[in-house]
Amino acid sequence: MRGDTCEIPIKSRANRAAAGLKVSRGYTVDVEIKGGCLCRAVRYRCSQPPLNMGVCQCDRCQRQSGSAFLMATVFDAHAVSVEGELKVYEARNDQGAALRRHFCPTCGSAVMITLDRYPEIRSIMGGTLDDKSLLRPSYSLWTSAGQPWLTLPGEIELHAEYPDGAVG
Repeated sequence: MRGDTCEIPIKSRANRAAAGLKVSRGYTVDVEIKGGCLCRAVRYRCSQPPLNMGVCQCDRCQRQSGSAFLMATVFDAHAVSVEGELKVYEARNDQGAALRRHFCPTCGSAVMITLDRYPEIRSIMGGTLDDKSLLRPSYSLWTSAGQPWLTLPGEIELHAEYPDGAVG
């Protein structure tokens, strides 16, 4: 993938380790994780802990978030339920695989990303969680496209691009 297309790595601990990524911290959540858009027309529930959390600094994620990066909280697709209407902006890479950015048609809040390449996940925008104290990113992708003034904490793994083999 090129720097203008973002994908959040996930899946097995073995694949993450093989790609040189830290295995996610042990997220333990005793209750459902809930969240939604700014106007509350879209609400979601996640019945399992996140698979991982990360930051993406690619150009498209900067544009979508309106900030220097996008904070993604990655869940198993079967653990996520959404109530309310979402509109979709779709972009395709050179191989034709789609990345879909789901947003509220009323307030415009970015809520979720889905990927043809990884249909088994839902990447929920971190800022939409009701309890943002749960956010603990362990990696940052596309730091090569990042803003020069941004310095992330030392415990966050930095990747200049998208590490091949992160999912498989």
